[in-house]
Amino acid sequence: MSGGRSLASRLRRFLGKLTAADRLGYAALQSILLQAAGLLINFVTGVITARALGVEGRGVYAAATAWATLLSSAAVIGFADAVLIHVRKAPAQSRALFLCGAVAALLLATVMCLAAFVAMPLLLGRHGAAALDLARASLILAHVTAVGMIMRQVFAGRGRYLAANLAAFLPFLGHALLLVSCLVWGRLDVPAAVASVIGGTFLAVLALAPSLLRELHGPVSEMRQAWVALLAFARRTAPADLFALGTAWADRLILIPLLPAAQLGIYVVAANLSRILIVFTPATGILLSAMSAQERERSAELHHLALRLTIASYLPLVAVTLLVDRFVMIVFYGSEFLAAVPVFRILVIEAVLNRMATVSSQLYLSLGRPTLNSVIRGLELALVLVLMVVLAPSHGPMGAALALLAGTVLRLALLWGGLITHLHLSFPRLWLERSDLVGMKAAFK
Repeated sequence: MSGGRSLASRLRRFLGKLTAADRLGYAALQSILLQAAGLLINFVTGVITARALGVEGRGVYAAATAWATLLSSAAVIGFADAVLIHVRKAPAQSRALFLCGAVAALLLATVMCLAAFVAMPLLLGRHGAAALDLARASLILAHVTAVGMIMRQVFAGRGRYLAANLAAFLPFLGHALLLVSCLVWGRLDVPAAVASVIGGTFLAVLALAPSLLRELHGPVSEMRQAWVALLAFARRTAPADLFALGTAWADRLILIPLLPAAQLGIYVVAANLSRILIVFTPATGILLSAMSAQERERSAELHHLALRLTIASYLPLVAVTLLVDRFVMIVFYGSEFLAAVPVFRILVIEAVLNRMATVSSQLYLSLGRPTLNSVIRGLELALVLVLMVVLAPSHGPMGAALALLAGTVLRLALLWGGLITHLHLSFPRLWLERSDLVGMKAAFK
């Protein structure tokens, strides 16, 4: 009995520490678990929409929501990382920093959405007739998502990792609940699917608003000083964010006007399924927050350990994934999506390399080298765009996947080379050893 009580007591203590997430190790584990839950929900909603809407309907749905999602990320370019870094360093100014970041994001979102509203027929290409009204209506999603992103950075900067992780998870949950409600009521069509995305994100922001208010400190009168600090940092990191966004969306932006709805639906299914793999590493905001609070040598140690853990997590997963991909595609999506399997295999490899590159890029930001990170991102984007223009028209989804893979390989090579030539650090060991357990244990203490 005493052994059972002792085990139960230890389990309760562990769950309490995991929920509190006031140590890097627990925050990373919590992030992985919530990402797993969120991506599982996203996988289920993807299966539901694919089954309910069909190949062509899934393509129209993707075209209708793509620009709103893209513009939400564009609205926080430069400012997201700037808010996190400065809240971490000056928590007493968190209220002014959040307000400046949120106002900047809303203004940028408004300007870009107005331009997109006018240009939407051109942006949608051959999907204009079917998706135009939905795409314009969904632009409100850009404002809501952008504010949610700034909120998440404030939570991460304040070390409130549970709230930061929930800010990433709750939109998935809200979307799923609304989508299932539409399915139960028998009204799941493309407009209902689009509305569930917008509604789920809005509910997530509302749910986290009380927690945000508790984390904001300092007078509003400091907004001018906060704005100067944010703008100075954002100017240097914005190019990297812009290039990253262009690389991440280059495939869909080029494929939306070029491909028929059925082929676009196949590519989107392959791309979304391949991104499930990112669950096995913690959110980058947590890693950047931890690195920014350390000395140079400790930041490098955290990067090296995170990189080794990423590689060790992904290698067996990729091997298993490539063995069962056809089975998964048939069971969950149906035989009409089998054409997505070869594209999926390329994008799985690209997703793993991209995640490794993202881990390394956080070290550049934490050590105050955002400009170098921007240059590397720019070279990656240039290569992706050239190859996309050459390969996508003739090879369709497969050409887009190969272009992304080539750009990611270039980025990873430049980041790792820059560790030696520009950051003057030793090249990290890429495999785990017993000594790494010490570093992992320290993260939980």
